[in-house]
Amino acid sequence: RAVACGNNAYGQCDLPEAGPGLRYAQVAAGGAHTVLLRSDGRAVACGRNESGECDVPALPGPGLRYLQVAAGESHTVLLRS
Repeated sequence: RAVACGNNAYGQCDLPEAGPGLRYAQVAAGGAHTVLLRSDGRAVACGRNESGECDVPALPGPGLRYLQVAAGESHTVLLRS
């Protein structure tokens, strides 16, 4: 389970559960948002979404997955297979 603490003004510390049988493989913290990579290759984000930084795109096809996540002040980068 991922746990966050600190300033939670935008919900960036309200991390969702990964889901049954899943875990988080990677976490990245931005200026006011958090991005989490699940063990199934999907990503979720929480916190401030003023610039779309929490709008994680759906994977466009079967067999695709996110491999890595990174977060900046107001943007998110996801490396996809």
